Amino acid sequence: MSGIAAVFDRTGAGPDPDRLHQMVTAMEHRGPDGGGEWSNDIVGIGHQQLVTTPQGTVDDQPYTHDGLAVASDARLDNRPELLRRLGLTDVSRTVPDSQLLLEAYREWGDACVNELIGAFAFVVWDSAKKTLFCTRDHLGVKPLYYHITDDVFAVASEPKSLLTLPGVTPSLDESRVGDFLLGRLEDKTNSFYESVRRLAPAHATAVSAETDRTWQYWDLDPTRTVTLESDEAYATRFRELFEQAVACRLRTDSPTATSLSGGLDSSSITAVARDLLPADTTLATYSGVSDQSSASDEREYIETLVERDGIDSHYVFLDDLSAVDHIDEAIQYHDEPIKNTMHFLKWTLAKQASQDGIGVILEGSHGDSAVDYGLGLLPQLVRTGRWRHLYRELDAMGDVLDRRPRGIFVGQVLPNLVPRRAKDLVRRLRGKPTGTQRLNPTLDRSFVNRTGLRERYRRLNDEGSVLKRSARRWQYRSLMSGGMTEFFEANDVTHAAFGMEPRYPFTDIRLIEFSLAIPPTQQLRNGWTRLIIRRALEDVLPDKIRCRPWKTMMNQAFAHALSAADSEVKALVEDPGILRPYIDPQALSEVYERFNDDPHPRDPNTLWVAFSLASWLDEQNVAR
Repeated sequence: MSGIAAVFDRTGAGPDPDRLHQMVTAMEHRGPDGGGEWSNDIVGIGHQQLVTTPQGTVDDQPYTHDGLAVASDARLDNRPELLRRLGLTDVSRTVPDSQLLLEAYREWGDACVNELIGAFAFVVWDSAKKTLFCTRDHLGVKPLYYHITDDVFAVASEPKSLLTLPGVTPSLDESRVGDFLLGRLEDKTNSFYESVRRLAPAHATAVSAETDRTWQYWDLDPTRTVTLESDEAYATRFRELFEQAVACRLRTDSPTATSLSGGLDSSSITAVARDLLPADTTLATYSGVSDQSSASDEREYIETLVERDGIDSHYVFLDDLSAVDHIDEAIQYHDEPIKNTMHFLKWTLAKQASQDGIGVILEGSHGDSAVDYGLGLLPQLVRTGRWRHLYRELDAMGDVLDRRPRGIFVGQVLPNLVPRRAKDLVRRLRGKPTGTQRLNPTLDRSFVNRTGLRERYRRLNDEGSVLKRSARRWQYRSLMSGGMTEFFEANDVTHAAFGMEPRYPFTDIRLIEFSLAIPPTQQLRNGWTRLIIRRALEDVLPDKIRCRPWKTMMNQAFAHALSAADSEVKALVEDPGILRPYIDPQALSEVYERFNDDPHPRDPNTLWVAFSLASWLDEQNVAR
C-alpha cells in the first residue's frame, strides 16, 4: 500500500520542489519503509514505500533510467511472463515490480497496460514525448486521483495529497454527497471534492503540455463463452485459476493473514492459502464474532476450519464495540465519509493484525460477484420460456433453503422481471415512497432538486427491458459495480493507516473472465447456488462450510453496534446542524424514533450515513 504523487507544470515553468514535497508528506502514513522524490525542469514525482513483496526490499522509487521515470503502487501477478518477454530472466529474482513496469513501458509504450495482470497504479514520465502516463488496474484495487487544468496536471494515491497544491480547493461535490446518502456510489470518476477526480478502473491517461487523452484499456465481455467437456473439467479449471489467484497474493516476505468470516469466500481463501504456504509457516486468521448477536455470529463455521494445523485464529468481539468506535481516528485518514456500516470492525481487525506484525491480509471481497450465485439464470429461464427447468430449479432451491418455491419466485425472480417504473407505480398507489425517498427518506427536497439527484438515480436504473438481460449480464453488472470500487478505495485507506496491504484473490481477472464465461448452470443447479466453487474445493473445505446454503448477514450485529452509540446518534438527531443543507431534520428524527421502536430494514443504514457524513464534514475543512 505504497503512495505515489506527481505534478506536471503544463506551462513549462517547472514544478516547485516544495509543492512536490508537501504532496508526498501528506501521505507519509503510506511510507513506513521510506520515500523518495525526483524532479526535472518540467515534472516532479514522489513516492512513499511500503514493502510487501520480496523484491520490494531493493526497490528505490522514483526509479529513473534512460529518459523514463516511474513511481508505482503495484503488485504484478504475471511477473514470469513479463520477465521472459522482456528478456530479464537472468535477474528475475531481484527486479522489483517498479522496474518491470518501466521496462514494459519502454517496450510497449502506453499499450503496456494491456500486458499487465495484478493490482497496480503507476505513473511514468516520458522525457522524449514530454508526456506523463498514468494508469490503474482492471478493478480499481489500487486508487488513483488527479487534478487537471490547462496549467497543471497532478496525480496522487490520495486526495489529501492533491489538496496541498495551490488551486486545488476543498470545495464539496454535492452530487457525490447525494450519491453517498442514497448508498449508490456508482460514479467511478467523481470524488467528494469538485477539483479532484478519480481515474476509473481499467483506464489510462496520457497528458502533455497541449493534450490529454484518457481511454479504457479493458472490459469484461458478457457475450464470451467457455465450453468444456464435463462438470469435472469446469471444476478442475476453476480450481487451477483460484489456486493461482491465491498463490500470486501470497508473494510476500511479510507475515500473512486472512480475514475469515466463516463464509464460503473467506474460508476458501484460508483453506487454499494454508495448503500453499510452507508447512512450517503459520497462517493467522482474524474474525469478528458476537455472543449477543447470534444471527451474525459464525464461530460454528470458523472453528471447523481453524482447528487445522498451521492456523492461528484471532477473534474480535463485536459486543465490545459500538458503530462509532474509532471514527474520529479513521476520518483523519479518509478523504470521504465512511460508507461501510461495519467499518468499526474493519478498523479494529486491521489494528489488531498490525499490532501482531501482519503485513499482508487476504480478503474474500468481490467473491459473491466473481463466483456468482447464479440467480440471474431464473429470469433468463422465464425470458426463454423454459418453464419446466424453472419449476425444477425453484423446487430444488426450496429443498436446499427450506423455503416454499413460490416464496423464492416472489422474492428472487419476480422483482427482477418487473421494470422499475412499474414497481414505482405500485408503490405510489399504495402510498409508499419511491425513488430517492424510498432509499433515504431523510433527504432534503431542495438538495435533491438542486443536485439533480432524482434524475441521476433514474438514469442509473434505466436498464431497458429486464426480459432482455441474460444471466451473464446480471453478473457483469455486479462485477463492474462502482460500489465495489468505492469499497476497495476505502479499504485501502483503512489498511494504509496501519502499514498493511489487503489483497483480494477474487479480483484476479483470469478467474473472473473464466467465471463469467462458463454456462450459468455451472453456478446454479439442483437448488445449489455458487455450485462451481463448492465442487472445485470439495477436498479442502469442511462440508459444514461448503454446503452452507446461504451466508450470514451482519444486520443484527450492526443494529446492536448502532444502538450502543445511541448517545452520539441522538445528539446528531437533536442538533443536525452541519447536515441541514442535505437532510430534513424532522425526517431524520422520525427515522431515529422508528429505529428505537419498530425499525424498517433501511433505518440503521440511513442513520449511519447521516452520522458518518456529519462526522467527516465536521472534521474536514470542506467548502460548502
